Amino acid sequence: MMQNLAILADVQEINHNKIDKGLCNDTNSHVSINSNKKSQKENKINSLKENDVFKKCQNEQYGNKSFDGEDYEYEKLRQLCSYDDAPVHLKHNPYIRDGYRKELPTVLCIESIFWWTNETINIWSHLFGWILFLCISYTDIKFLSEHASYVDKIIVGCLLFCFQMCLILSTVYHTFSCRSAKDYSCFLSFDLFGIALSLLAIFISGIYYAFWCQNTLRNFYVFSVCIIFTAAMILQLPWLNIDDNVKMVALLGWAIYGIVPTCHWYFEMGGTESQMVQLFIPRVIGMYLLTGIAFLIYAARIPERWFVGKMDYFGHSHNWWHFLVLLALYYWHNSGIFFLDYRLTHGCSIMKNSSIYY
Repeated sequence: MMQNLAILADVQEINHNKIDKGLCNDTNSHVSINSNKKSQKENKINSLKENDVFKKCQNEQYGNKSFDGEDYEYEKLRQLCSYDDAPVHLKHNPYIRDGYRKELPTVLCIESIFWWTNETINIWSHLFGWILFLCISYTDIKFLSEHASYVDKIIVGCLLFCFQMCLILSTVYHTFSCRSAKDYSCFLSFDLFGIALSLLAIFISGIYYAFWCQNTLRNFYVFSVCIIFTAAMILQLPWLNIDDNVKMVALLGWAIYGIVPTCHWYFEMGGTESQMVQLFIPRVIGMYLLTGIAFLIYAARIPERWFVGKMDYFGHSHNWWHFLVLLALYYWHNSGIFFLDYRLTHGCSIMKNSSIYY
């Protein structure tokens, strides 16, 4: 009997211990839950504080605006970067240290026309030039409709079209060059194609009016120029993966080729004794001086190589290249109209050794 009571007492003690342990575990669990809740609450408060600080920074930078994730990403893309952080395909001038755009989607590329970047002057200089030649076209059409022949209208019309294509393709290239490395290469080909078109227009118009009365020479040089143009255009095809420097050298070589018909015409007309040579050679030399100086500044990266980081946004070599190219196109257009007016006035009468022949 006593043994049974002892066993019962032990069982009750065990049960009490279990209950005590259960209560202890419940208490610990409750404390743990409360601790977790407290930790979560503190994290939430800290997160809210961080958000408040973030919003405060946004308000200081962008004004009192509400931002969501898309707005933040938009503002992040709008931020310009330095040369070191710029996309690799845009890092072609180490003397320009700031003002680079990041890789942008199409909409932001278009919007970047109105940002202040190291491409802003490049974009607007040739966009303005395109508008200028668009207006010039109107006045030229009026002049041609009254005085020029059908062929003259075609020559001048092609000149204006090619110049406008050169300027607008340059604008497109500088606008969308930051889209991606692949797009950069594609739009660079468009830009070089525009340069080639302008050279073609300059050569064709010059040859046409220089050899106005010499059909054989005129046709030969027009044909040769078109052949070189075709070869230069084949090099621009993206899927051939021709190095950009090779493309530029091809265009440079083509430009130098223009000296050949010029020299031939000079001697054909009798040199400096010819009145026509006296009138036109200075204009041809002026054209080569303008384009030569423009290319020298572009290739030597003057003046930013002497003022590193000081001309990132305005006054660097590519800006001057654009200004001088636009000036050269305008100069040659005026020279072309002068050639046309001279030919319409004198016909095929030209001065050779101070004597007129037809």
